[in-house]
Amino acid sequence: MKTTIAAFMVSILFYSLSVSLPVYSQVIINEVMYSPVSPAKEWFELKNISQTPVNLQNWKWRDAAAGNPLRVITTSNVVLLPDSFAVACEDSANFRIQYPNFYGIIIQSSAWSALNNSGNENAVVYNASGVISDSLTYNSSWGGASGFSLERKQSGVNTNISSNWSSSLHPDKATPGKRNSVTPLPNDLLLYSFETQPLYAYSGSEITMKLKIRNTGLSSANGFTAEIYSDINNDSSGQLNERICTGNFAVLISGDSAEFQCSFTPNDTGYKQFIAVIYFPGDNDTTNNKLYKKMYVSDQSGGGGVVINEIMYDPFTGFSEWIEILNNSGIPVNIKKWKYIESSFIRTVSDSDLILNHGEYFIIANDTSVFESFPYLKLASYQNKVSIISGMSLSNTGEKISVADSMNNTIDAVTYSPDYHNPNIDDTKGISLERLNPKFLSDARNSWSSSANPAGGTPGLVNSVYTAGVKSESNVTVFPNPFSPDGDGSEDFAVISYKLNKNIAQIRIKVYDIKGRQVRTIINNSVSGSIGEIIFNGLDDNNQKLRMGVYILMIEAIDDRGGASENLKAPVVIASKLK
Repeated sequence: MKTTIAAFMVSILFYSLSVSLPVYSQVIINEVMYSPVSPAKEWFELKNISQTPVNLQNWKWRDAAAGNPLRVITTSNVVLLPDSFAVACEDSANFRIQYPNFYGIIIQSSAWSALNNSGNENAVVYNASGVISDSLTYNSSWGGASGFSLERKQSGVNTNISSNWSSSLHPDKATPGKRNSVTPLPNDLLLYSFETQPLYAYSGSEITMKLKIRNTGLSSANGFTAEIYSDINNDSSGQLNERICTGNFAVLISGDSAEFQCSFTPNDTGYKQFIAVIYFPGDNDTTNNKLYKKMYVSDQSGGGGVVINEIMYDPFTGFSEWIEILNNSGIPVNIKKWKYIESSFIRTVSDSDLILNHGEYFIIANDTSVFESFPYLKLASYQNKVSIISGMSLSNTGEKISVADSMNNTIDAVTYSPDYHNPNIDDTKGISLERLNPKFLSDARNSWSSSANPAGGTPGLVNSVYTAGVKSESNVTVFPNPFSPDGDGSEDFAVISYKLNKNIAQIRIKVYDIKGRQVRTIINNSVSGSIGEIIFNGLDDNNQKLRMGVYILMIEAIDDRGGASENLKAPVVIASKLK
């Protein structure tokens, strides 16, 4: 009798375990797009990791939040072959638009339950018998936010281990129908970013190009190179005569990243294509080793591109925050579906076609009180040039804000700070930050200052502190000279324009008084092209205003190979206006 009872108990225990323990999954959740950027919609990818085909007919899924029903993935006879993928999506037409090169199985779910962007979400997939095939409980800290998919690293690792998931590293920000970009191979270098600054260049102006490389392989990468080409013949292949620069790397260990940066100065105008390539012998996946960048190079009258030109982050109580965008690219730009971004706050600035011609402004404001502060914005000429985006919340202590195009490429970004204000102004509340010149770098303190307009800003108008350099045949010029850095908005800054006899050089720019004492280092050991402009605000190294008088500007340039040096001098006069 005891033996019979014991056998019965073992039988019950076995049955209980067989029901409660997960069955080995033939089909797993392999990738999830839970936080797409509008107009893209949500989807998840299934992968058959077994050795036999699986029929997905009558498979279901659910968002396991309370009250959410089962959703039918498909009622059709859809066979998923071994080691292949199927995408279940909210909107199949939308998915095809977002991923036009996807040729695998696309299934539009019979209905959809929105996936939680903040995480703590559970998505469960059931086979036709109602048995759980896979269940993923993810958190936003795992990755996958802001238009990037959440990718599984290895199929054989438990689904709900956070270290087995990460944001997509692919340039398309997702890999539906492909090997996940975060799945390691023995040897695999990934070229995951190709950035240019400025995005809108002009002839004779230096373009800075930056590559980001990551070793996603299991082994160290020894002896590889990075190269950038100007695709002169537009054949999408880099030729020896098109090569701009080369970087050699000795080693990059698994999981580490490296950067490569160089500069290029175009001498003509028009649309240009640049190619970035990494060469690594033994790379198991060379499909992720090349990126392209297209840009329009205008003449110098159109330098600067589309830029954030003015920021009102600390308005008077009851009035609106706002930013101003300026098209200084030299060509018309359609800002349809462009986005304004601050931290995790992302909003589309225009849902329809909206052309900004060269020299035109576009204002993004938190509310309509911007029209009370600046009544001229109500005029017909400003129609459709002001967008009210409720929810703006610019930090008074500074933060990064950016503007992105319809493809989510960053057009301009500024990490502003209260330190960008004129130090001679004690109270900057109700005063905007104005860019001195759209050609100057966005994230440079000397590119910005306080508005001198009595209204506190100049949205839709030329900035009150706009400062322009003048062309000269001499090696270095200062304009205006004299200048009067007294904060009245007139000749507060001097533009130092220089021309070197070198294509690329390391430069230092210093200011000395008439007794030969150094009072200011404006630039110390920075890379420069053959021509450049820099702002001098009349302050010393302690951020104190220099006395009126004559000073000597010294520019020292050493070529990029550490060879010949060049020294340029020019007088600069700090004056005060007559009362």
